[in-house]
Amino acid sequence: MGVWTSFGGVVRRLQWTRGLRAGVAVAAAMTVCSMLHKPMGWAALGGFEAILVDNGGPYRSRLRTIATLLAGGSVACVVGAISNTPLALACVVTAAFCFVATFARVIAQPVASTSVIILVLYFAGYGGGTHVLSEALGNALAFVLGGAWAAVLSLGLWPVDPFRPARRGVADCYQVLANFAATVRRTASHSPEREAARVRTHEFQRNMRIAMETARGALETTAARTTARTVRARNLTVLLETADILFSETIRWTELLEGIEDDGAEAVLMDAFRWLSAAEHAVSRGLEHRPEDGGTSFAPEGSHSIQHVRRRAEAIEPHGAKEAAMLGHLLVEERDALQNIEIAFEAVRAVWSGAEVRAGGAAARWEGLARRNAGVEAGSGWMDAIRANWTGESLMMRHALRIAVVGGADVLLMRMAHVSHGSWLGMTSIIVLQPYGSGTLRKSLQRVGGTIAGGVLAALLAASIHSQTGIIAVITVTSVLTLATYAVDYGWYSFFLTPTFVLMSLPHLQDWHFAEVRMATTVLGAMVSLAAMWLLWPEREQTQLGLLLGRGAAADAAYVRAMLRFWTVADGQRTVADREVMAPARRLCGLAINDAEEALDRLMLEPSFGRKSANGKDVKMTALTFVTYLRRLTRSVTTLQGVGMRDAAAVRRLEAVAARLEAVSGVLVGHGSAAIVVAPKEAVEAARGGVAEQQILRMERQTGVMERAAAEMLQETA
Repeated sequence: MGVWTSFGGVVRRLQWTRGLRAGVAVAAAMTVCSMLHKPMGWAALGGFEAILVDNGGPYRSRLRTIATLLAGGSVACVVGAISNTPLALACVVTAAFCFVATFARVIAQPVASTSVIILVLYFAGYGGGTHVLSEALGNALAFVLGGAWAAVLSLGLWPVDPFRPARRGVADCYQVLANFAATVRRTASHSPEREAARVRTHEFQRNMRIAMETARGALETTAARTTARTVRARNLTVLLETADILFSETIRWTELLEGIEDDGAEAVLMDAFRWLSAAEHAVSRGLEHRPEDGGTSFAPEGSHSIQHVRRRAEAIEPHGAKEAAMLGHLLVEERDALQNIEIAFEAVRAVWSGAEVRAGGAAARWEGLARRNAGVEAGSGWMDAIRANWTGESLMMRHALRIAVVGGADVLLMRMAHVSHGSWLGMTSIIVLQPYGSGTLRKSLQRVGGTIAGGVLAALLAASIHSQTGIIAVITVTSVLTLATYAVDYGWYSFFLTPTFVLMSLPHLQDWHFAEVRMATTVLGAMVSLAAMWLLWPEREQTQLGLLLGRGAAADAAYVRAMLRFWTVADGQRTVADREVMAPARRLCGLAINDAEEALDRLMLEPSFGRKSANGKDVKMTALTFVTYLRRLTRSVTTLQGVGMRDAAAVRRLEAVAARLEAVSGVLVGHGSAAIVVAPKEAVEAARGGVAEQQILRMERQTGVMERAAAEMLQETA
């Protein structure tokens, strides 16, 4: 009964469009190869894997991911094929290749999305029947051509965006906000209009909560690999969090309107509502449909930013000279809303461009200057990532070493045991081995269970199909089902994957015994991975995401304090101080955030992860929000380092930020109090104008977001 219940849940969430694209890509590649009397396997594999790694989003980022797969996969195919002998060389090359491909995940999102598949292709080349360079190059060419055809299908002929439901869900949130802000009116006390206005406000609150819950659910179920590292996912998370903040501000403005007695103050507030509605409409439209300019209008110098941000900032400045308490309070509220709209515009642009930008051209230029002062050349961020993770404390370093040992052991085991089609042994070991023991065990059980059940189906299909045409037709159907269940349920994914690759690799028609080889090698490969996790740097406890997030908050706090020390150094000694004080703190931030992202990436693909918190928010989205703002805060500190100066007010506010981060860290790692108190809004009222002050304000806001996220995670574990 449980199996059918699980299957019913899978059916309701199937990613049919993605599966159909894979089916078309594989069927076309195999048909062309059959007509040309060429082997079908590598071309079909290229088409299948290219669809698998396509995360959706901006065309440029999707193309980079597919290109990374095709380049890395073709190299892996050739290296695996020609390193088959002698045994000692094969073990060394395999271990080295496994380490490099796994550790390279820290460099960039395209590599993180494709590294496991590149290793799978290495073992496919190693265990194949071709070990001559010319023939290996031919297989690599077939793989590239199959993948290129899938890229054309995916990006040109049949473009599908897996983030489309989430993007439209977030757009609906801003539309609900904009519609309400456009209809707000002042009403007399105890009048029927006042009661009707309150009813509309309650209806707005209900509709907004429904819209936000729908958007969270859509983002949670998006079938994308390495979700935490995907630019689109991170910025949709920022937009959703910003919508929540604007929701609270709108309610406060509505309550403020009810208490206004002065006509002048009412006119100012109604003007603010009209501005806010127009800005929220712009965000909603920018998310609903791809802007013709690709999001450029939301850039700091773009038309939307000029109209809704810059002009509004100029318009509200004269209010600051007025002494009326109500207007002063409104000024603080409106500046806060203006900052949130600016953040939303940044995120909309990043959603469509695939590149995360800094707030304001001045801030971007100052960050570049800060990096040059630190001796970091433009475009060398990948070197920082490598240095940050080149330590035994890095989760990815330990995992890469573990993968290297397993890869070499698989080669040795295949050769000594004379395992037929032993490449499946190595593939299974690489796929199921996770950074944590609990994840490795769970994925091993799902892989073995799905493969055994799928192997039975594969044997029945192989025995009953009598023609190559029938093989192509069945592989097309199973490819559709395999990709449709991807990121929905790994057990069912493995079930449909098994007949797909068994039939794709058949030595000759009706060789149903070939399915037995797949089942046996899968079981053996899973056992190797479990043994490796038990013996090599074992991580036996359940993943403690809160601990990793707490370490990230502590690293950001240390980075802030390092900056405060850096400001005390004389100008002539700042180069040395940057190298000895700032650079180590910056690398520790990168290491801590990378570890948290790796853990979250893995958990995002686990159906069991994502219980609701006590306030109804999803734990996945809360954790993704925290990770996203950890990285944003690190960037803000890097920017502020070059533009800030040591004055009493700035130091006092930044020390408060560091203390708040340390408090969050203490709670998450279990060494602090049981409650998190979000700092009062008055702590950020003084900031206005100037790049440095705006960065401090941004850091205070980011810290507040992390405080709320941490509090929600604590409620979930209570």
